[in-house]
Amino acid sequence: MTNAVSEKPRRIAALDQLRGYAIFGMLLVNAKGLFGLDFVQLKHHKEIFTFADTIAPLFMFIVGMGMRLSWLRRSRRVGVQETRKSMFKRFSILALIAFAIYPGWYWDALMDIGLAGLLAVLLIDKKTWIRIVGAFGMVGVYQAIHMFTSYGQWNTGAIKYGSENTPLLVKLIPMQSDLFGSTLNGGPLGPMSWCMMLLLGTVAYDMMAAKDEKKFFVGSLAWGIGLCAAAYALHVPWGEFKEAWPFSARYMTAPFPLWASGLCFFQLLAFYVVCDKLHFRIPSLTCIGMNPLFIYIISILLIDVIEGLDVLEMSLPAGFGGFALFYGIFVALAYWMCRKNIYIKI
Repeated sequence: MTNAVSEKPRRIAALDQLRGYAIFGMLLVNAKGLFGLDFVQLKHHKEIFTFADTIAPLFMFIVGMGMRLSWLRRSRRVGVQETRKSMFKRFSILALIAFAIYPGWYWDALMDIGLAGLLAVLLIDKKTWIRIVGAFGMVGVYQAIHMFTSYGQWNTGAIKYGSENTPLLVKLIPMQSDLFGSTLNGGPLGPMSWCMMLLLGTVAYDMMAAKDEKKFFVGSLAWGIGLCAAAYALHVPWGEFKEAWPFSARYMTAPFPLWASGLCFFQLLAFYVVCDKLHFRIPSLTCIGMNPLFIYIISILLIDVIEGLDVLEMSLPAGFGGFALFYGIFVALAYWMCRKNIYIKI
């Protein structure tokens, strides 16, 4: 973890705003229970896709964009080996932090970012087509494991691993009972599927960095439409050949990362139009977008503390007001950090 830097790096408006929007979404989805905001679209469900399910994939996509940007800048300055080493260290630290703040439910957003990032580091400097093949290949391998091994049954809750039915490879894993105690976000192998969004984020950055507006527009639309169409095609049953595969963040089967990645391209294009073409920006999103992971980690810790207290039930207006205050605390913190030129890279 590094602390303050003396020079403020040049920012990409759409990327900062999109990153800030993703953090806003994370705060809203994670803190909804504190403020009685009991809406279907703010909840994760086993087999449907809601607003809540768009947020973590979007942030993963943005991590990929930032990762590619960081690689291109840093590798020119300090070399490939040093840059790759630095990225391995960064994503390893994220995974370790996740172990500390997610006791009993390890496979949440921060862990997925850390482990997916470690996978992506191996491909970050490769040609575009190799990163694309890697993205689809990891989803394909994960889907095959889910379909043809007991992992899929465990992941969907159809079975629980016990002394008699636990595969040998799983038995050999340290902390097996802890690591396989929760099926959240695809479980221990879920980062393979999450890595699609991260790697496609690197592709999106290359499209944006090329500064060919027409190709960026057409490319973003093509990726968005193509991925969503492929997701739907895999979702529906194919007669006797294939049963329906659910859109499920819990299972992370193929329709989810494809659909979520397609939506990421649409959202990136929308923010590019609004922020870079129309020059409209929401200041709170920009400042939160400059220290996103730090804000997210602090919010998780604060939510854990508040959940341990006796919180009164709130009416809907009071709930909205309470969340506005909660969000305002983090905006104030992020704004102060920006004023002091403090950018914490984890």
